[in-house]
Amino acid sequence: MSEPKAVQTQAREDQTQPILTHEKSLSQKIGHGSEAGDLLDQQLVMLGFQLITQLNTLIKTSKIHGRSNAALDKPVETMLTLIQTLAHDQPVTLRLQNDFLFLGESHLKVSAQQMVVVSSIIDTMNKWKIGGLTFASSTSSKDLREFAYLFVSLDPATKALEDFRQELKDHEVTSIALEAPRELALKEDLSGTHQGTATESDPKTQRKLQPKVAYGRAVGVVGNLTQSVRDGGTLNFKQAKRAVQNIVDLMMQDEPTLLGLTTLRCHDQYTHNHSVNVSLLSIALANRAGYPKVELADLGLAALFHDMGKSTIPLEVLNKPGEFTEEEWAAMRNHPTEGVLSLTQLRGITNIPARMAAASFEHHMNLDYSGYPKLKTPWKLSLTGRILMIADCYDAMTSSRVYRREPMSPSKVLNMMFGKSGKSFDATLLKIFVNCVGIVPIGTLVVLDTDELAVVLKPAVNKTDGERPLVKVITDVQGNPIDNGPELDLAEKDDLGEYRHNIIRLVDNTEYKFDTSRYFV
Repeated sequence: MSEPKAVQTQAREDQTQPILTHEKSLSQKIGHGSEAGDLLDQQLVMLGFQLITQLNTLIKTSKIHGRSNAALDKPVETMLTLIQTLAHDQPVTLRLQNDFLFLGESHLKVSAQQMVVVSSIIDTMNKWKIGGLTFASSTSSKDLREFAYLFVSLDPATKALEDFRQELKDHEVTSIALEAPRELALKEDLSGTHQGTATESDPKTQRKLQPKVAYGRAVGVVGNLTQSVRDGGTLNFKQAKRAVQNIVDLMMQDEPTLLGLTTLRCHDQYTHNHSVNVSLLSIALANRAGYPKVELADLGLAALFHDMGKSTIPLEVLNKPGEFTEEEWAAMRNHPTEGVLSLTQLRGITNIPARMAAASFEHHMNLDYSGYPKLKTPWKLSLTGRILMIADCYDAMTSSRVYRREPMSPSKVLNMMFGKSGKSFDATLLKIFVNCVGIVPIGTLVVLDTDELAVVLKPAVNKTDGERPLVKVITDVQGNPIDNGPELDLAEKDDLGEYRHNIIRLVDNTEYKFDTSRYFV
């Protein structure tokens, strides 16, 4: 049987232009005669995210430089252009509702790569208890600079939102208005976009968005912690603990959705995403291995810090696209030891928890001690270390890296890891791990007996049907991408006791450059 049409098409496309998307390209929309409103909505979302990005940059830059510093010129100039573009008939409002960002009344659905910036703005607005930021078309460069200066110089712990408003007034900033929070529910309209409404709620939509927000916050935490280590600063454990505890709570509710987020692949954010992914995978594995809930949070926090030793490696080496020299490889292989040393020397931590030390020191050691660091004295591996060996390897091998190699498909990685069961990996824990991600792992692309293409969303509920996961159909029988395809339980049988749907074969989505993570966000 030949490859599906969508796969054939994608193989010819540049890898930065994936064909399977929830939102069809503009050329496809125009070709199919879609209404101009659809294109306008996409443009608004794009401009809205750019506005958030520049606002985030302006605030962060203002923490370092004065309001008249030239470093503020670019974000200010870009923000003014965006405001003028968006505020041609009414002021521009960025609104925070139920921890989700809106541009006016339209929910800003962002990609995996955009989550870190969005989460940063959400956290920033929450600190001040700001429900909305409105920029009038008359907003000037001086207004933005004064606003950013006040934002970072005033202390939300001692000042209320009304104090912030008064300060803006005293500084003659009248074009920027601050709204108090308003708790609105989410309503999903027929077009699939989300709008705020005070009368109707959509718990299912909110539950779907919560894991993505939690993931984005965790990535942001890792970024902040890594930078803190590089700068020799104080470690903020409270923020990290909150992020991990939130993930544990969500994992208890919906493990498959959280594990689906580990399919997110971002070259620029690899180190941050990887740490969060390893934390998610470790929590899921430990939960199935019988860890109490309170210990899951401790393990997740340890996993979040497992690669902290890489903060001692120069960024030009860490992000080197080509092959490492022997010296550079030696530095990379030394990062587990450096991680323990970095953690013990950090301000803000007195006694390094045993799990955190084990996570850093042992995650590359291998069960048979064939990995690194090499030891001259006897060593007993901790359970934390054995869990992280599995989670770390699985995510690293299925991820696209800045250096060295292309990613491998999840199914190939599991086969490779099973070949090292009892040697590199604890055999019992590895079997439990497969139950987490599935024999046909989450995120795998499969061809059904109908010639439709589908992505694996959840492992099979029953172990006897391990090769029959829950999938989402993403193409029609001709191989053309479709939106809102049905979800199928491949373990479901008809009245005659025959399976309704079957997998013909797996498709190596890494070979064809398919990014299946969009079906989880």
